[in-house]
Amino acid sequence: MVKNLAGGWSAELRTGGEGITAVAPPHTGSYLILVEADGLTPHSERILWTGHALKLRIALQLAPFAEAVTVTSASRVEELRLESPVKVDVVDRNWMQATGYERVSDVLNEIPGVVTRSGASGAVASEQIRGISARQVAVLQDGLPIVGARGIKRGDINLNRQSLGRLDRVEVVKGVASALFGTDALGGVINMITREPQRPLEANLNLSGGSLGMFDARADIGGRWKSLTAFLDLEHHRQGDYTLIPGSPFTVGPEWRRNDLFFKTRYWVSPRAAFGFSASGYQNRETGRSAGETGPYRGRSQDSTQNYALIADLFLETVTTLQLRAYGARYDESSRLEPFAGGDISTANLNERYHRLDATFARQWGSRQLLQAGYEWVQNKYRGVNRLVGDNAGQQITANDVWLQDRLTWTPRIKLDFGGRLTRHSLFGTAVVPKAGLVVRLSEQWTLRGSFGRGFRAPDLGQLYFRFANPASFYQVIGNPNLRPETSRTFSAGVEFRQGRFRGAVNLFRNDMNNLIDSVSLGMLRSTAQLATVMQQYRIPASFQPLVNRLTFLYLNFGAIYTQGFEVDVQQELTRQLRLQGGYAWLDARDKRTGLTLPQRHKHQGFFRTDYASRRLGLWANMRGTLFSDWLLAPAGTRGFGYALWDFYLAKDLRSGIQSYFAIDNVANSRDRKLRQTNPTFDRADFGRTWRVGLRWRLRGE
Repeated sequence: MVKNLAGGWSAELRTGGEGITAVAPPHTGSYLILVEADGLTPHSERILWTGHALKLRIALQLAPFAEAVTVTSASRVEELRLESPVKVDVVDRNWMQATGYERVSDVLNEIPGVVTRSGASGAVASEQIRGISARQVAVLQDGLPIVGARGIKRGDINLNRQSLGRLDRVEVVKGVASALFGTDALGGVINMITREPQRPLEANLNLSGGSLGMFDARADIGGRWKSLTAFLDLEHHRQGDYTLIPGSPFTVGPEWRRNDLFFKTRYWVSPRAAFGFSASGYQNRETGRSAGETGPYRGRSQDSTQNYALIADLFLETVTTLQLRAYGARYDESSRLEPFAGGDISTANLNERYHRLDATFARQWGSRQLLQAGYEWVQNKYRGVNRLVGDNAGQQITANDVWLQDRLTWTPRIKLDFGGRLTRHSLFGTAVVPKAGLVVRLSEQWTLRGSFGRGFRAPDLGQLYFRFANPASFYQVIGNPNLRPETSRTFSAGVEFRQGRFRGAVNLFRNDMNNLIDSVSLGMLRSTAQLATVMQQYRIPASFQPLVNRLTFLYLNFGAIYTQGFEVDVQQELTRQLRLQGGYAWLDARDKRTGLTLPQRHKHQGFFRTDYASRRLGLWANMRGTLFSDWLLAPAGTRGFGYALWDFYLAKDLRSGIQSYFAIDNVANSRDRKLRQTNPTFDRADFGRTWRVGLRWRLRGE
């Protein structure tokens, strides 16, 4: 692959049998050269092309284990992973396939410092990065936001709904990224990057099934023909319900089924202009049984998303590019609660509409400097009965952002970047956040990196206008239009060492956050007078119409918190067939005012993986372990028990293009210890040991 680092033009080529190919880029400037081949370690390097012939001799080393060498999420431009000033973890397609997983939530849980505890299969999987919760983490697909009415769902974008089938890799940026990605990126970014066809014809089929009635089917087809590329992915997933309490009629994990679709295409009308279109979405249905304060209920829910993007890449000059994007997304949800014994049936609906226009300008100044700037216009609207003030009339915000980034190669071994963002929010006015980063290549083995950034997050529509009365239990949640924006700052520093088949890295971090927004219980409001007093105290408008005789929760700004700690990553290839990999994350997360530890966070988290791969035998296997220490369930001090999850994967090539695989998740059958009590309860909703078998077919047309 040959790619202009200013953006826009790129080309993928295949060598002949003698290993030689040639390309003539249409413009001078800085280029990234990436060379890959099955069974070999990828090689990448940057060059400055001045228009004169340039010969490169590149040798790839034998290795069955591939590693992602480029990233885009840290800087909004494709760069070498080693040159990123912030820590970026990458789960590439090879890694994802060698787990047997189907969901983004599962693979992210194997990254130290990232937690995606879902509570139950089919339930909402909320992400947490270095102790910063889901509401402060931006979730993107190809750099554009995923919608899911997160403001009314504790800030969660449900990663259990995000399939791995359409993805080339998932990049996780750890630390504040508001300067480049906007308001939701206080704690980091999860960017799901979709696949690009590399050959005239590519096709894949994947079928698997296992425990709990699990069944997953995926099929995709794509190709690259002269100036046109196209890719289509179709999927169906389903799983049965389950309970954890013996004899209980109530489900912990609901029965669910989901259909997914993804399509993208791109056409070069000339060497100076390309236009693209993408569309994606899913439709998900769930059924379950639950206990409410008014009795047992049957519940049904359905949610769906649709996302559309139009993209234009334009070369204005030989070293100047402009990208224009128009993006629209929608989320729709409906639910129904029906009492077992008959009675009133409760229905509700929730809708989100998101629109975005943006432009990104990039110019290469000589061989040492890349300047980027962008403008973004965003409009977001929520509406829904029994969800927020205004019901189906809804609530809306708009924002206009301008951002700038200057990437400077001071010397061949020292790289700097500076940037910032100015946000003008329709409710909260103007905010400015800066960022800076430094990468120093001390030698071919040692690399130092450091970064600093500030963040800004406006309260979301749910926190401002939530108005929800639970129909099965006597509680309600009220938004607060008087909230102030959250702000943060992040410091990080790290060192990485590479020598032969060994790689090791240590990264330190500190996040400080002010005006943290969270819900607080106001107790049971039992009279109209008591309710009026509370409404006046917190200046809540009468339009919220709260009810009496309900346990009432209200969103408020709190003081300041911090999260700090370090992460260690090591990888050693013992032989060409055997590799060991591990990681450890230590976290200290506290309320600055009280000094108390923040709940729902693990102080210690570890990961271990051993891989065996033999291309001669067509055999692939690994054992993976993820370990979590005890954690606080609530500030009062109740604790959840630590645990370890061990997963096993085995795959065998049957014939050209066909592979079978077998996976066992939670080999040791780890379950919440509280389930052993006389009156069993649980904090972890893990079912226990599960298994799956599958078959893959791959076509690669020349």
